Amino acid sequence: MKTAIVLLLALLYPLAVHANNAEPQDPQRHYKESLFKVTDNGLFGVELIAKGGKFKVGANTVDIIIHDKDDKDVAGAKLAVTPLMPSLGHRVFEEPAIMERGGGIYSVSNINLIKGGHWELKIQVKKNSLEDSATFDLGDITGHNTETMTAMPLPSDLDLSTTRLSGHKVFKVSFTSKLDPIVINRMHEWQLKVETPDGQPVSGAEITIDGGMPQHGHGLPTEPAVTRELGEGLYLVGGIRFSMPGWWVLNFHIKADGKEDTVTFNLLLK
Repeated sequence: MKTAIVLLLALLYPLAVHANNAEPQDPQRHYKESLFKVTDNGLFGVELIAKGGKFKVGANTVDIIIHDKDDKDVAGAKLAVTPLMPSLGHRVFEEPAIMERGGGIYSVSNINLIKGGHWELKIQVKKNSLEDSATFDLGDITGHNTETMTAMPLPSDLDLSTTRLSGHKVFKVSFTSKLDPIVINRMHEWQLKVETPDGQPVSGAEITIDGGMPQHGHGLPTEPAVTRELGEGLYLVGGIRFSMPGWWVLNFHIKADGKEDTVTFNLLLK
């Protein structure tokens, strides 16, 4: 009798193991009103709920709910949230603010859709060694962001010169673009010349660069940088690209010989 019971348990044991190790449940939608996607490599489920039920031009706030591939809440994840306008090769560089609320829910504010048009929202999720992303198609967002579009009107006397004195007249700076005329969505280089106000070349300068579109409230789509000092006050600047027509500014922050100042160049691109 004892032998028969042992044989029966041996036969049933594999079935018990199989039942306890069933295939994990895929991430599921938990909220009827959410936008839902599984990340590109299937590691997470991401739900997106916009405050007010829809996205609009201007600042948006959303709740993002993250589940793992077993459909369990993901706490303590690191998120990156990036609004994208694919038709212009264009992204917003103002960082949204992210706050974890618990239970796999993250509130994200300051998602700034700067103008009407077709938008996407890319959500990158990192939890320990796992990292994956999902991109949501938000469709056509209509309207005008009067806050950003009218706060900085185009100056009637906009200075478009390619040679300028820096703000406190410490340096005289000029640029020559290797792309002439400058057009949108083309990576190119500038040659920057840095001199003293009386025309003496400035060598060994530390130069950092930023800028953007004052009327739209966003930064540059790339990170331009000095790639080489050419001598005689000349510096080669690479990684310049403009992603849409309009008024752009480039700021060059220059340190040399114990002095520091900034020069700003304006461009109007068609």
